[in-house]
Amino acid sequence: MLFKASGLYYELDRYDKYLATTTKIQQLAIESRDTAHLAKSLYFIGDYYERELQIDSAFKYYSKAERLYKKIDDALNSGRTILYKAGILYDAGIFTESEMLTAQALEFLNTTENERLVYEGYNLMALNLKELNDYKNSLRYFNLALKKLDLLEQKKYNPTKLIKSRASIYNNMGGLYEKAGSYNEAIKLYERGLASERIKESHPRLYAMLLNHLASALLKKGGNDEKIEALLLESLEIRKDHKIEEGIVSSKISIGEFYLQKKQTCKGIEYIRQGYELAKKINSSYDSKNALKLLSENDGTDKGPYDSLYMKITDSLYTLERNTRNKFARIAYETNQVEKKNAFLSRRNRNITVGAACIILILGTSFIIYRLRSKNKELLFIKKQKESNEKIYQLILGQRSETDRVRLEERNRIAMELHDGIVNRIFTTRFNLMLLQSEQSNRKEELVQELIAAETEIRKVSHDLQHNLLFEDDSFQKTLTTLVAAQQNEFSTVFDLSIDKYIDWSLVSSEKKIHVYRIIQEAIQNINKYARAKKAEIILLKTGNKITLRILDDGIGFNLDKARNGIGLKNIRQRTHVLKGECTIDSKNEHGTRLEIVFQGTGPNGNRIASDSEGL
Repeated sequence: MLFKASGLYYELDRYDKYLATTTKIQQLAIESRDTAHLAKSLYFIGDYYERELQIDSAFKYYSKAERLYKKIDDALNSGRTILYKAGILYDAGIFTESEMLTAQALEFLNTTENERLVYEGYNLMALNLKELNDYKNSLRYFNLALKKLDLLEQKKYNPTKLIKSRASIYNNMGGLYEKAGSYNEAIKLYERGLASERIKESHPRLYAMLLNHLASALLKKGGNDEKIEALLLESLEIRKDHKIEEGIVSSKISIGEFYLQKKQTCKGIEYIRQGYELAKKINSSYDSKNALKLLSENDGTDKGPYDSLYMKITDSLYTLERNTRNKFARIAYETNQVEKKNAFLSRRNRNITVGAACIILILGTSFIIYRLRSKNKELLFIKKQKESNEKIYQLILGQRSETDRVRLEERNRIAMELHDGIVNRIFTTRFNLMLLQSEQSNRKEELVQELIAAETEIRKVSHDLQHNLLFEDDSFQKTLTTLVAAQQNEFSTVFDLSIDKYIDWSLVSSEKKIHVYRIIQEAIQNINKYARAKKAEIILLKTGNKITLRILDDGIGFNLDKARNGIGLKNIRQRTHVLKGECTIDSKNEHGTRLEIVFQGTGPNGNRIASDSEGL
């Protein structure tokens, strides 16, 4: 009776009464040790907190209910609670963990006859895989979800709910194709969703979403501008009429993007500003971030403040995501701990078994700690060895630089001796010979010409002694060539190295060479691991008094926001900072990656690289 009462309170939007009644059921179930009713009450309380958007509390109560349902072997409700937990993680943007929970839920639900929950599981799995860029498997699960809807239709399931579910699937599949760049397929699916029976009247929120997405796909494909504008404005009006605030934000930003693309910058910026203000009002961080990004890229008057706000909200979203992920992990852990404690108390009379378990646990923990310490020592040893190798390499380069310096000084000294000593003496002899009276005038002329030739040859040798040294320091170039030539990976990436011949590496300090080498090494390692590239280029150019390093690949790219705090990128930026250079990284999914670093090409004494147009 109490469960029926709580259900009526929920349908009447009396949520305070609903929570009070369900909490009372929970207490009665605890007192009577009724596991089934206790699990159901916890599940109902989870529903309340999910509706109130208190997702951490909802996740906690679903976890408690899940544990109890598993204890009594209730596959249907175990699958249901796990699926709802997966939905919470998806909404929080934690897609990998959501995918794993959805798979667990489907294992339970596929053993039941509840086709509706299986459909929801397939749909959620497809959405997770879409966000994880696994397009092939995402499409497979969307098709499985459609088959479940066909089965539900045969079983005379609620027609209104079926219409909404089909339209939702078409919308989600359209989003998949749009993300994959198949705009024609996306357009067909959005139009199919819009053609659903009475979708506009019965589900205006979904209808407006389909309109907005159809306009987006047409815009990317290059469709009729008037049609796109009409679709966007119609979607906005529907959302305004039904006071769908998050939808209004999305429409404002979409319309703004449309006008920006059509070079109506002022109009576009105005719509995006309106969207941003409303996003702030409803605390939509994701939409605020998108709006700020567009404003910082297109609003020349206020670019600085928007850039600052965009960076601030990006950092806050990253922190929020990390904290949310940690919060859910902590809830799951604490729920497990409570269950373990209860199990321990229920078996307190079995002291021998518990004691043995504790001993095994202690030994296992000790072994793990021992292994972790050994691993830490190994890592520290590897780190120290790496540092020692760098120092040795730096010393070798330093010694080589010193040798080159001494050799340069000696060559310059010899050149000066040739030029200032021998050439002057030959010149004096030739001049005196010309003044000397001689009857053999022909022989005298031959001797003069021979001295002129010797003088020219010595000047040439003196000049070449200084000139040729500029191109002798090729040891660092050979080191880079060896590094690049040794690269192989499972994607058969072709690596190409190009080094400007006018870079004088003898004027670049050993420390800078090491950092350049390590940056290239780190970038190549990332390409080998993640890029799946067919071709990668490493280019070193002399640009004025600076050296430009470019590393490009045609791989799958990566999300800069998610990878910003990765160890590899941190190392590259730190080394660039030591070089006192500037680092630019440009990467998009499926469009490759471009890394460019520009730094001053000077030696330890600050000497600039000589230009190829200067005299020696």
